[in-house]
Amino acid sequence: MGELSGYPGVHMQPMPPSQPLLHVPLTPVPERLTVWRASTPWQTVRSMLGLVLVCFFIAQIAVLIVAGYIDGDMNGSIGPFDPMITFAGGFCLSPFLLLFFYLRRPKLTHTVQAYPSDEGKHLHALSGGMVVKSPRPTKVQHHLFRSTAPLEMPRPLHLWVLFVLGVGVSTVCLLPLTVMGVNGWTLLLAVLVVLPAWLIGFATPVFGWWSITSRHFGIHISRRDAEWMLAAGMLSTVPAIVINSLIAPILVAFAGLDATAPGTLGEGLILFASAPIGEEVCKALAVVALSHLIVSPKHGFYVGSTVGLGFALLENAQYIFMALLGDYSSIAYFFTATLRGLSSIPGHAMWTGLSGYGIGCWLAKGNRVPTLSGTAYLSEDANAEWVLYDKQGNLLPSSSWNTMPSPQLTKLLGRHRHHAWPMPTTLAAGLLLAIVGHALWNGSSWGVSQLLSENVTAVAVVLQLAWLALMVLVLWFCILRWLPTIVFSPQD
Repeated sequence: MGELSGYPGVHMQPMPPSQPLLHVPLTPVPERLTVWRASTPWQTVRSMLGLVLVCFFIAQIAVLIVAGYIDGDMNGSIGPFDPMITFAGGFCLSPFLLLFFYLRRPKLTHTVQAYPSDEGKHLHALSGGMVVKSPRPTKVQHHLFRSTAPLEMPRPLHLWVLFVLGVGVSTVCLLPLTVMGVNGWTLLLAVLVVLPAWLIGFATPVFGWWSITSRHFGIHISRRDAEWMLAAGMLSTVPAIVINSLIAPILVAFAGLDATAPGTLGEGLILFASAPIGEEVCKALAVVALSHLIVSPKHGFYVGSTVGLGFALLENAQYIFMALLGDYSSIAYFFTATLRGLSSIPGHAMWTGLSGYGIGCWLAKGNRVPTLSGTAYLSEDANAEWVLYDKQGNLLPSSSWNTMPSPQLTKLLGRHRHHAWPMPTTLAAGLLLAIVGHALWNGSSWGVSQLLSENVTAVAVVLQLAWLALMVLVLWFCILRWLPTIVFSPQD
């Protein structure tokens, strides 16, 4: 029936015959009433894995719908209009949209509260033929409202161990296909390994970084709100793909360049300009859509970084998928999963976090934007007491979901505290910094690859890997300069 609280000795039982009952109508939910449902850390991972598969198909199919209106043959020029592509895309998209909203449907909880009162009754009738019985006269209120659970993530160490072991084992299992070629045994082995390798490769590093930020930012938030951040990041890939795959190539074609030919200036413009601007703007708009979850600049960074992780989750799924289907799948899979797990994924989180921090500063000045929902379950009070009940109404301990920064993280960031960089305090500055950082990452990587494209020797491969390693070090240098400002910032 639901959770029962408020008075000792109150219990529910079937309705007895021939006893006077006070029928209790459903009442509005009182303010500051929140009931959490019990959950486990791995429940978040399982639920989001199902959602990411749905969003993956939504993103791919949505591009076809737009392509039918703009560029039916997807050759980088306007036209022809192909209504069949649009119709087929819309037809295929519908079940995935319905499945998305089904998975994100709110969970309802029936809560009963009893208050001692001399004017009350001992028995109170509720729906479903149930009554509330108390040893003393009581007044009863019952409410039906949305409930959720606090965000609990698996420990980062567990996720990273799963990532390292999963990628290592998958790479070894795919080696026979790379070395011996396609035969019955290697193909069977690859088929058995591909799906778990794909899931582990694209998902575990995202959840690993999400676990770190969720545990150490001093923000308590509900699982449903946190999952909406990740889902918003995944959905922001839809307009980003449309911009990068349809609109930008057409604009580049107007300048007399070909964006589809590899190694050309047109391709470089897509990577250096279109991708950073389009992706960061789309992610920033997703953060703005979640403005009801932002009550401080620190909240803004957390929402932004989570949106960035959601974007990286879907992008990483595509890159890992392509690596597994290409030549030398084992080698391509290993380097793609490793490099993206250590660089691109935290990069997306950091760049969008900068935008989110600027949005948080803008909202802190009293600015507001319309939102679809104003309900949020969050707090920046690290000492806040959260009450958690199981399905039987029993109180559960809350020590397992403490989000105070660990001594190790505090010590690590404390070393960089005196050298910390200030965060952008305006929306424009945060977005500009995100675009510039993203552009430098994409542009420099593409430029080096073009310089070494004519040289296929082992030296060229080593030099390219060395440049990627240098970029990773630069990225983490920047992250360690910004993080102390965020983690040690005073609460608003």
